[in-house]
Amino acid sequence: MKYKSYNITKIRKEIKEGEIYNKCRKNIKDFTRNRKITPRDLIYYSLNNRGKTTKMELYDFIQEYSLDEVSSPALLKQREKLNEEVFKELNKESLKDFYKLFPKEVKTYKGYVLTAIDGSDCEVPNTPITRERYKTKTTGKNAGNVARIKLSNCYDVLNCYVLDTEIEEYKHSELELAERHMKVVDEIITNYEVINIRDRGYISLSYMYHSIKNDKKFVIRLNRNFLKLEQKSMHTDDEWVEIQYQYDRIRAYKNTDEELYNYYESGNTIKVRFVNIELSSGEIETIITNLDSETFTTEDINHIYQLRWGIETSYAYLKESMMITNISSSKECIIKQEIYSQMMVYNIMQSIVNDLEETIEQEKYKHPMKININMAVGFVKRFLVKILIEEDNQEKEKLENILFDNILKNIVPIRENRHYSRNNSLKNKHSINKRKSF
Repeated sequence: MKYKSYNITKIRKEIKEGEIYNKCRKNIKDFTRNRKITPRDLIYYSLNNRGKTTKMELYDFIQEYSLDEVSSPALLKQREKLNEEVFKELNKESLKDFYKLFPKEVKTYKGYVLTAIDGSDCEVPNTPITRERYKTKTTGKNAGNVARIKLSNCYDVLNCYVLDTEIEEYKHSELELAERHMKVVDEIITNYEVINIRDRGYISLSYMYHSIKNDKKFVIRLNRNFLKLEQKSMHTDDEWVEIQYQYDRIRAYKNTDEELYNYYESGNTIKVRFVNIELSSGEIETIITNLDSETFTTEDINHIYQLRWGIETSYAYLKESMMITNISSSKECIIKQEIYSQMMVYNIMQSIVNDLEETIEQEKYKHPMKININMAVGFVKRFLVKILIEEDNQEKEKLENILFDNILKNIVPIRENRHYSRNNSLKNKHSINKRKSF
């Protein structure tokens, strides 16, 4: 059995087992009485989310799965009891099995799993509740009038899975979120070494020191204003450099990282590898890493860092194809439910895409082809919950095959070297009461 089918079967079993009730509860008294809508129904409802208004989502869900009529307020009341962490837990357990039980499907770079961390600022319903909870520190005419979350993902750039998701305030520390991510990655990936790829906002002396000490590998783009002395001291484009003691660099760590502070105060240095990369524009970027020079050439370091772009692409799919920012409530627990559940759906979809792309007969086409993710999302949304609910195994397999066949029929050419400018507008696309109903 391939991971794509195993994954669906495992999640289906997890949701149907009684233990899921305990995972769903925020409080011990939650879900102890018989209601029209159960915790399982709430999980299915969240996974089935198609970006419509709550009333349309609920209407379609009841009609499609022949459930008893339930009102929107009753649904909201039950959803407030649902522990949003249940989706992260289901996702984590599925990914653990992927790396442990399917070594032939795990893509690595010289034996390493490549992970990237990055954040994205996402709009949520613009209400007094969300503006207070997710404060923004912006200027201009929209200052104080918008609600934004910091959505942070840790992503496997070769296998294309979201390993962990964190949601915090707009200006929350990226480094602190990265620390949380890496703890989860250590739980998920236990039988492979990991290289963590980061952009320039995720670098610190503390991170480098503890990574080297614990033999954790990293590749990070260096900010031009950070470690300027060491950058100027380079004689070649790829060399090992010692980061020297400077009080201005370490004084902030006296209270936050006493071990690092004492390490530097004792006359020690941090030795890392600086690699200069020339961009197509002629501009020079510096990459900092602790990967050894014998195994990883300058070209390897450049290639590994370029692979970080995969997490940017994933955010585009999540926002545009999966519409994860079409949040139906201003309540924090429901915002997290809707985002965490869609990360889980994304990974299920990606497990299918990863396997099916291996079966594309590339020789038939002029250009390399890949699965159309936008169409894959649509088919997964249409069939996934039906497959999870189906009791008959033969009918379940039939639905799976229909899903797989439809996804495989929709392929597109791979477009190399495409670039898009970012839209940093802080104006909401739509207000909470004017969202699409279809």
